[in-house]
Amino acid sequence: LAIVLVVPSVSRSLAVDLEENCSLSFKLSDQEFAEDLERSDMVVDVYKVAAAIEDPNYDSYSFEATKEFEKLDMMLSDLSSVNYSALSQQAAQIVAEGGVSPVATVALADPVRIEAGLYLTMPHNRGASLADSIKQVAVGDGTNNVLTFVNTSLYQYEFNPSLVALPSRLGEDGSNNTANNNVDWQFNVDMTFKVSREYREGSIVINKTVDKLFGSGTPTFVFNITAERDGEIVYANVETISLSDTENGSVTLSGIPAGSTVTVEEVYTGASYTLSSGTGPLVLENADEPLQFEFVNESKDTDTHQTTVNNRYTNNGESYDIDQEVR
Repeated sequence: LAIVLVVPSVSRSLAVDLEENCSLSFKLSDQEFAEDLERSDMVVDVYKVAAAIEDPNYDSYSFEATKEFEKLDMMLSDLSSVNYSALSQQAAQIVAEGGVSPVATVALADPVRIEAGLYLTMPHNRGASLADSIKQVAVGDGTNNVLTFVNTSLYQYEFNPSLVALPSRLGEDGSNNTANNNVDWQFNVDMTFKVSREYREGSIVINKTVDKLFGSGTPTFVFNITAERDGEIVYANVETISLSDTENGSVTLSGIPAGSTVTVEEVYTGASYTLSSGTGPLVLENADEPLQFEFVNESKDTDTHQTTVNNRYTNNGESYDIDQEVR
């Protein structure tokens, strides 16, 4: 959330020149976050919410909503009482409803030259549409707030929609505020994003191969899966693979926390098979690329098979539902 205020100044006799184009660039408040996002394909969609209207008598300007954001015109008419967080959310909701195009889409490190006005900024991944990068988050009054997110290999970064006024005045505290009367107008503005992040979730694939199938039964293999990060178990599960008419099978498990070390152990090899090779622990370094675990078994040349029961537990909010599968 950028620290941006847009209250016009009324202190000088010389009006600000709004014919001059402005430069807008972006940076992150947290250096660690910045380094990760600078390596990503993050871009920022910039939407023009309002045009800047010059006051011919004072060193100030007001706003007039663009056609796409005309429902915000009443709020923009009295800037002294505006809740800018609410204004940002209302502008973002208009964008989320569709039909509004950005005036620019720019990379994190690249400045964009645009005319004076009030702009909404919404970051997302370059390869993803904004519509696919929006979260609607429920708030206490029963409404939703709009967030956008950017994914890197390990993290999902969340951004509040933010407004910035161009030109503006940079105060001693670093804030952009058009009411900073004792400083000059800034036509080149660095907008600072405040952002939160959390680990993403990825997936693993367990692949099973046997040298041959025989007999009347269906061989079944049982695996214990754990994931550990920073000394804490963050995922635990048990899964089975049954082979009915082929020597190969696999199962995919999702919801594995990125950045964790995943260990898959074959705890039951089948009554007629022995384990000949298996994959050791792997680190899930990229949530977009499933980890592959390979397990190969050799037959004992016996016709002994078994029946297994696979229980899946789902939390329904009050208790657990059990889905039982007999193999």
